[in-house]
Amino acid sequence: MAKRVKTDKPQNLSYRIKSINIEKLKGINNCPISFPEDKSVTAIMGINGSGKSTILHALSCVFKPLEKSSKENNRFSDFFTPHNENNWQDSKFSVVFRAGEIKYNGGTVSFEGIAIDDKKDIIYGKDKRWTPVYARRLERESIYIGLQNLATLADNTGASRYAEYKRVDIYEKTIKDKMILALNKILDADYKDLFECHTLKGNKKFIGMVKGDIEYTEHTMGAGEKRVFEIVKHVYSGKLNRNGYLIIDEIDVLLHERAFQELISFLIKESKAMCFEVVFTTHRESVINFKNQINIISIWNIGNGIEAYPGVSADALRQITDVEPDMVNVFVEDNLAKTAINILIESEGLNDKVDISLFGSAENSAVILSGLKLTEKRIDTSLAILDGDYYITPPEKTKMVNKVLSGTDKRVEKEEVLSRIFQFNLDITDVKGSPEKNHRLWFEAIDENGVTDNDKTMFVNLKKHSQSIGALTDYHDYYPELARRARLDNIEYKVLNFISKYSEKWDFYIRDIRVEIHKAIAVI
Repeated sequence: MAKRVKTDKPQNLSYRIKSINIEKLKGINNCPISFPEDKSVTAIMGINGSGKSTILHALSCVFKPLEKSSKENNRFSDFFTPHNENNWQDSKFSVVFRAGEIKYNGGTVSFEGIAIDDKKDIIYGKDKRWTPVYARRLERESIYIGLQNLATLADNTGASRYAEYKRVDIYEKTIKDKMILALNKILDADYKDLFECHTLKGNKKFIGMVKGDIEYTEHTMGAGEKRVFEIVKHVYSGKLNRNGYLIIDEIDVLLHERAFQELISFLIKESKAMCFEVVFTTHRESVINFKNQINIISIWNIGNGIEAYPGVSADALRQITDVEPDMVNVFVEDNLAKTAINILIESEGLNDKVDISLFGSAENSAVILSGLKLTEKRIDTSLAILDGDYYITPPEKTKMVNKVLSGTDKRVEKEEVLSRIFQFNLDITDVKGSPEKNHRLWFEAIDENGVTDNDKTMFVNLKKHSQSIGALTDYHDYYPELARRARLDNIEYKVLNFISKYSEKWDFYIRDIRVEIHKAIAVI
């Protein structure tokens, strides 16, 4: 969407983070991360020690809160405390901001990007003291939810001090109803009421709930339950309305899978409806299920620093460490492609020279190869093979690689990565499940008169079932449906094996890949 150019300062001028480049902070060096305009939720994935929390801590210090210079979990000293080993001298990161105007249209609110003359790009760092001065940061309300408040009174050995308390109803009915509805959906529970407990002695406050017919407090509450409550409470607190920023460390901690999925769905929905942004860290690789709805960044430690890859899973990154140095390493999108490559290398007796791994979605092909390159591993013996239905043309592949290897200083690396991306050849590329559609057409076009007697009975039976399947709106359903009708296992192997033996399309399908595998074998 084209941005409007503003000459006068908008009444509701606001800022969001377009990108952050961590030049030096803790163990992170030269790590750029982008936040696309069309995604309100960002997930940062990575293994323990990869630097996920450090990135969140930096983001937490970018803005100053509304109407004050700073608050808890908003200052560098909250996260980067000087000590004997590190006083954080020369730490530095820069932020490029996206300017926008908050627009109200009936009951909806939106952030409309605009171009303004006074561009706001800010460098944060420490040279004797942290800069910029907290009060001079751009204003935006942010809320940080870390692990420090995860424990409940059930984990507190001194909880008996808080045995006497009074129940206080602090939530407006409309807000409470929204909170209860969200909690019931996320945790699959039956909450009836929420309240706050104030101790009779001291000034301790903690959570109370009614679930079903049982009233209880933090004294008997689970930590995962409390975490979800804290997130939901802040979403409906009113502080995030009008371009707030919710930052959550380890969002998945102590949550079962269903609750995790429901929580992410909740944040996607409410962040759009209420016009705020969310960024969180997670170990949970099932977050990739939301890849079309949120911005996913995978952090990977390459030994001398970290790399941030957009839109991939940690599982794909692990493949980089499993590369066999004395073999041709072939990376494919899925098990169907793996089956095709297995048939190829078996027919040519190359099983002991070729190792096959999965990389998932097409974009991960560039991740795998760039990861090998950046860790100084040879890539001339590696091939990333696309299914042939997306990123078909050289410009499309170049665009894909540029998303992973950003920066003009990586021109040579980009060219090398591009040179190792290949694809299956297809006749039809414009339907859902294009590879399966081509396989079906090629298989059904085989003349049974050319099939040997040993294969004929199986072939005729399988072809009959294939032809009985009507037109499909999504050809990913082809093999499961054929397996159901024919009552056969390993159905992909059987169909592709027949194509490899009896269809002239087989050579067309794998021609380029066969050539490149033999080239790679020659240089080992």
